[in-house]
This record gives sequence, structure tokens and C-alpha cells, in this order.
Amino acid sequence: MSLLAVSNLTKRYRRGGKAVAAADDVSFHIDPGETLALAGPSGSGKSTIARLVLRLIEPDAGRIAFEGEDFMALGGAALRARRARLQMVFQDPLAAFNPRATVARVLDDPLRIHRIASRSERPRQIAALLERVGLTADLAPRAIHEISGGQRQRVAIARAIATKPSLIVLDEAVSALDVSVRGQILDLLLDLQRQERIAYLFISHDLGIVRAIAHRVILLDAGRIAEAGDARAVIDAPRSVIGKALVAAAPRLDRSRS
Repeated sequence: MSLLAVSNLTKRYRRGGKAVAAADDVSFHIDPGETLALAGPSGSGKSTIARLVLRLIEPDAGRIAFEGEDFMALGGAALRARRARLQMVFQDPLAAFNPRATVARVLDDPLRIHRIASRSERPRQIAALLERVGLTADLAPRAIHEISGGQRQRVAIARAIATKPSLIVLDEAVSALDVSVRGQILDLLLDLQRQERIAYLFISHDLGIVRAIAHRVILLDAGRIAEAGDARAVIDAPRSVIGKALVAAAPRLDRSRS
């Protein structure tokens, strides 16, 4: 059974008096421990699909099953509880977090909200989460805005894994980082996946990064699936017009998924 199964997902917006499809009859699945990438140019619908999967926005049509359960049927407390298993890492943690909050507060919130640890246990859990993502416990009292971009993204990943999720949605999670830090974060994600069997829905416009981390890829064009398959096979020999354009625009990234 697939961890996530999305069927005929559709979402339209009104722009300039016209209905524009951000997601147009999109279907896919993700298995445990797998990375599926959604790639495409700006406006292709990839971030909209990520938010639909998380139910941050609601679709016009379609179904989402998560861990064998009808995710669209959940609401209120049941939806909040299920979201512990389905987390997200955004491109810019400063936009996702209160920039004046401390690292400890950012990591304390999911432990408290989902009742994962008692008040007395949480400092130890926070230190363990920081260590798990390659940071030290002395970073805990620092404000989010005081630490580097790479450190902030590691904190965002620590927050995501705090609830022991089976799936993490990563929306352009490394695109704002410089190349050396980007490689370190990709290594961290691969390490977490090997050890914890976490699945990723990886959103990116950069096929070089997608080739480095994804098992499979879906190429989107104007909300529709233009091409899909094994990530390396699709990127090495794209058949669609949008795939060829994305490959031509991709910087070389001499890293490979092991």
C-alpha cells in the first residue's frame, strides 16, 4: 500500500476573470522511504499541489489517501493529530517561523502541541533534535534571526522530524542556500531517509537537485503532468517540451543519490 495516494487532484483560481488551473487532474503516489519530486517552472502548480496535499488549501476535486486513510474526510482534532505524521519544510524558515523566537521555542512547539514530551523532558529532546541535524545544543537559546540560513534550515528539518513523520513535504527547501550548504542539507536529508525511512515530496524547479535526491520525478506544466518516471531516466533523456527546457536550464550538480 502506498504511503500517500493522490487521485485526480484539481484546483482552479480566478485570475483576470478567467479560471486558471493550478492543479489539473493530477494523480500520483509515494511509497514509504521514497522521494518523489515535483518539478517545473514558476507557476506550474508544484507549490499549490504541496499545499493541497497538506490541506493548507482545499481542492476543487480529487482524493487524497494518507497512511491508508481518507485524508480529505478528516477535520478538527483528527486532522491536527494526523498532521503529526505529515510535515513541511519551507524555502524560507524566517517566513515560516517567528524570527524573534528562539531555536528552543521553535522546537518546543511541536513537542508540546502533539504531547510528545513533558515540560521536564523537552529540553533533552530539543538537544537531541539539534544533534540529529548536525547542530549543537548551545544553539537553543539563540533567536532564529541570529543564526545562518543553513542553520535555520537544519532547525526547520529538526522541527519537521520532531513528530516522527512518515512523510515530509519540502517546498524549494534548499533553493535559497549557497551551493556548499545545499550539498550539506541534501546529505542530511538522505541520511535521515536511510535511517528513519521517511518519505519526501520534494518540490523544486532545479533538475540538478532533483537528480541528486529523488527516486522518481513528475514534471509539471500549467498544472498538468507533462512527464513522469525514474528521476535519472527522465532527466537524462526528457521527452516533453517542458522537460527539455528544464534540463537545458539546470546547472550541473555533480552529486548522485546512493
